[in-house]
Amino acid sequence: IEKITEKGVAETIEGSDNTDKYLALHRTAKIGTIMQVRNDLNDQIVFVRVLGKMPNNGVDDKVIIRISKKAFQKLGGVDYKFPVEISYLPLND
Repeated sequence: IEKITEKGVAETIEGSDNTDKYLALHRTAKIGTIMQVRNDLNDQIVFVRVLGKMPNNGVDDKVIIRISKKAFQKLGGVDYKFPVEISYLPLND
C-alpha cells in the first residue's frame, strides 16, 4: 500500500460549527479514510476522518479538501482558505 500525498488548498465545511469532531470531505478518498492534514503556513497537524465526497462543481479546483470548523481551529487557520498538504493510506475494498 502506497501513501498518497496531495498539496492544495483547504476550506471549511459550511454548517460544521456544531460538531466537535475532526471531519473532512474529499473528492476521491473513500468514506472512513483517516487523513493527516498539515497547514503549510504553520506546520500544525490534525487527523481527520472522511465522511463524504466533496461536490465536484468546479468552483475552485485548488481546493483539495474541506474540513470541519473544529479541525480548522486545531490547524490554526486564519483565512477561510489556506494551503495544506494531506497524506493518507487508501482503504481497501
